[in-house]
Amino acid sequence: MRYVASHRRFVAGAVASVAVLALPLGPPAAAQADAPPMPTPATTVFQVPVTFVSACSTVGFRCWVPHQLAAVTPTATTGAPGVVTFAAGPPTTTSITTLDCIDVSVNWRNLTTGAAGTTVLRALQPADFSRSIAPDEWCRYAPATVVAGSGTVASIAGVDARAFPHGSGTWPQVPVSPGIGVFQLP
Repeated sequence: MRYVASHRRFVAGAVASVAVLALPLGPPAAAQADAPPMPTPATTVFQVPVTFVSACSTVGFRCWVPHQLAAVTPTATTGAPGVVTFAAGPPTTTSITTLDCIDVSVNWRNLTTGAAGTTVLRALQPADFSRSIAPDEWCRYAPATVVAGSGTVASIAGVDARAFPHGSGTWPQVPVSPGIGVFQLP
């Protein structure tokens, strides 16, 4: 009889132990895969800005008006997998004029997949000249979004030597150096 009682106590103890251990685990649930997280948008500033001679009028390939260098620094913002948005702020010169507000072309190549393309950051001029124009309104760039695919992307940005807003006019900018940016696309 003693054997049966101790056996019952052992079985009851084992059942109680399993019950205590099972409580924190909760009821069984069906296994479910989590949706992959959306990558956090990241902005990469081009490591080398685009530089050009500001408002240079050329005669015989020489600048004959006082000139200075202007720089535009493009950025690349990643978000959705394989998608990048190129943008840029106004040129950095001591005085921003419409002469320095020129289109910037961006040539890109995905070094992982081999995909390549070109896009243009269009220079946007103030629409309303009847009022006082704030300095940050003189030149803005319309962002351009491209699907480049996941991987390492190298890009080169530049200005067209003939570019006065959208390639018309008689005040060519003289390119000095292209902008260069390398970034990772998820």
